[in-house]
Formats: sequence, C-alpha cells, structure tokens
Amino acid sequence: MPTLRLLPELEDALRHLPGVKAASVVTGPDAVPTEVHVLAAPGKAPKQVVRDVQSLALARYDIDIDHRIVSVVQIGDDEVRMVVDEEIAEDATPDPVVRPSIAAVMVRSGHGETQATVTLTIGDQVFEGNSQGPAGQSHRARLVALATVEAVAELLGQPCEVESATIVATGAREVALAVLTLMVPRTGEQVLTGAAVVRGDEADAVVRSVLAALNRQLAG
Repeated sequence: MPTLRLLPELEDALRHLPGVKAASVVTGPDAVPTEVHVLAAPGKAPKQVVRDVQSLALARYDIDIDHRIVSVVQIGDDEVRMVVDEEIAEDATPDPVVRPSIAAVMVRSGHGETQATVTLTIGDQVFEGNSQGPAGQSHRARLVALATVEAVAELLGQPCEVESATIVATGAREVALAVLTLMVPRTGEQVLTGAAVVRGDEADAVVRSVLAALNRQLAG
C-alpha cells in the first residue's frame, strides 16, 4: 500500500507542542496515519510525548492515533551541533575505535521498484547490503536503512530490524531519523535510535543515522 503525507495540518500542529522540534506523519491513501515520527527535546518522558500527540490529534482533528505507530527520538540542540561539528572536524581528531565508513550509497528506481545498495568499509574489508521495494519517495529512506542494516549484519551478529526511517525538518535543517530493534541474547528486544543531519544527500544521512543508532554495538 502506498504511503503518503496527507495531513500537513496535523504535522504543523504537532511541531507546536512543547518540546517538539519536528514531526512527520505518514498516511495511507485514505489519509489515516500509519506512522508518526517525532523529534523532541530531552526532558519529557517519551510516553508523555506520545500522549501529547494522541491528545492533540483527537481533540483538534478527531483522529485516534494508536500509540504503537508513534516513534519519538529525543535529541538536544547541543547534540545536533555536536553532529555538525564532528562532521567538520572528523579528520582532525583520530578515533581509536575502528568503525564502518561509507564507501558508496546507490538508489535506483525503475519499473515501479526502487533498489538501494549500501557499501561500507573497515580498512580493506568491504561490506555490502541491498534492499528493494516499491518506488516512491516515501519508501526511499526505509529501503536505504534496510540496506545499511544488511551491510552491517555480519558485524552485529544479532538480528536487527528497521522499525522506521524518515527525514524530518527541524528549524533550517533536515535530519534523518532511524529507529531500530535489536534482539540481544538474554536481554531481549532493545530499541535503538540514531539521527544525522542531512548534508545534501538524504540517502547518505539515512545511512549515517543507522550507523549512529548502532554505534556502541559496532564499536564493540
């Protein structure tokens, strides 16, 4: 089923909630929300942010939103600045931990399908992941995230699923958000989130957001 964004008024209203920096509402063709992504400041419990989203949607637009479709990523202004600063000075400060580097990100569309290929490297080792799905801008971020997760599957050694991946606007910037679910032995399901500022190419930012979510796992 195609995914669209047919509720711009709701998105705009959500951005005015206290502590919310950005919001994206994905809908089906019938304008019923199927995914709600919120970028919020720290300080308020994620469950409370979800309840605020539900209350506003119901009271103002008579839309009953299931809490299970709402994903909340909390990141402070200092953390966004840190991401930008690290991107500028990433060659100036050596990192003792070896992490995957992005070698190539390719997204191709044709015949109603989109294929994403992500190539990562660690030294002379090459790791590649692929995914394919329906064509359309709304599917692009998720397909790139899926390809990234497949590329790092060997390094993770644990099952990992993409819960959501999207691009949201916050102020004058756009940010890629990734929400992943990692199955950890003896611990169970662990939800991981990552964010990366878009530097011109959205697909590249999605890959970086997934790697940010998996940073500790990949660092060993």
